[in-house]
Amino acid sequence: MVRLAWTLAMMLVTAVTTVLQGQNTVVGLSETPQRKAFIGIMGKTSEKGMAIDSVIPNSTFAKLRLKKGDVILSINGKLTPTIELYGAVASQIRANDKVTVQYLRGDKTSEATTKAIIKPLETSEIADITYDWVKFRNGYLRTITKKPKGKENAPCVLFVPGYGCGSIENYPKNFNGKLIDEWLKNGFAVVTIEKSGLGDSFGCEPCTEVDIKTDIESFDLGYQYMERLPFVDKSNLFIWGHSMGGTIAPEVAKLHHPKGVMIFGSVFRPWSEFLLEMHRVQKPLLDGLSYQQTEDFTRTIQKIYYEFFVLKKSPEELVAIPEYKDLVISELNYVKGSTNMWGRSWKFWQQLDTLDLAKSWQEVNCPVLILHGGTDYEQCSLVEPMLTQKTVNEKHPNTATWITIPDLDHFMMKSKDWAEAAKNFKEQQYAKGNFNSKIADETIKWLKAKI
Repeated sequence: MVRLAWTLAMMLVTAVTTVLQGQNTVVGLSETPQRKAFIGIMGKTSEKGMAIDSVIPNSTFAKLRLKKGDVILSINGKLTPTIELYGAVASQIRANDKVTVQYLRGDKTSEATTKAIIKPLETSEIADITYDWVKFRNGYLRTITKKPKGKENAPCVLFVPGYGCGSIENYPKNFNGKLIDEWLKNGFAVVTIEKSGLGDSFGCEPCTEVDIKTDIESFDLGYQYMERLPFVDKSNLFIWGHSMGGTIAPEVAKLHHPKGVMIFGSVFRPWSEFLLEMHRVQKPLLDGLSYQQTEDFTRTIQKIYYEFFVLKKSPEELVAIPEYKDLVISELNYVKGSTNMWGRSWKFWQQLDTLDLAKSWQEVNCPVLILHGGTDYEQCSLVEPMLTQKTVNEKHPNTATWITIPDLDHFMMKSKDWAEAAKNFKEQQYAKGNFNSKIADETIKWLKAKI
């Protein structure tokens, strides 16, 4: 299957176990939903159900007196036989909700009930943090804004991440948070906004089921929210886009007048075209295929991509073609009755392929910083930053700058080459302090030069 920029299992575990201590500011509309609950367990799927590995003190499940070894059978009457189904139920619980859990301890089935505990709010020694809401369609999206402590009239960055369905509340524990902290230390505020259905968001379609137009609309609202903040410098507003966020950034920027746009590890060409190059790099690197095997695979998947991306056939239509069936299942993640493909709806990818990024970038009338990682095996081509730079400068001469950081991989870590980057990710070095500060240095130098 396609090796994309996020690991869904990691996001699920992080989402239900992150613990942040302290107080901060919560503001918002007059009638908004409760914050999500602090569930507080880690676990895994077992033969009997969701087995608990550990329970975090002072959490909802600690209050229920559950412990390691217990098997969760249901929550509020909804069966939770797998970690995925457990996550779907647990992620909907909000502070003060009644929670009834049926569980197995040894051979005995028991039941416990309590009122859900609110998820703690993040605090920071370097930032004032504001939790707020943005009205979105029939619901609300959570925003979390950080500004340097005590600073007013701060330049501000709207943060647009990669395509994955991970909450902004995970940032403090990953590379996004490390980059944001460096911006804060250098005087820049940062606005983050949830994608549809993530984190505290309420009344919104699940992230995994919405299309890319929904993501663009969400981040457009995030930019408008940034413009209204009383403590930001309205003349110095920026957009950051990482990975797939670098395709959304110009779609938002062309609707507004930012002071500048920064992108890293993004694509320029149609997604169906870029994927073929990505396969040629990743199949030998990650799956151990020979280059002849890789070529055979690529030529076959190209035919499937043509029918999927160009002819707009659904995965269900494609899996019915005998020649395609096995690859549609293994590479497009087809499961009967599901719309999921690579962690998003299959319609998300078809829409992404239709974006005319050349046209969008030429409509962006501001300085653009294009960052490329020399060891980025996800965005593995120099063609992408080169074409982005040339397209911007063709319409607005000398406004786009391209910088390659040789030892930077897709997840903002230090890696000497593609092989080491793949090894680091597999061994989860991303959680062990391997952040490459050069990406922070380059963005900060560019931001300060634009103010």
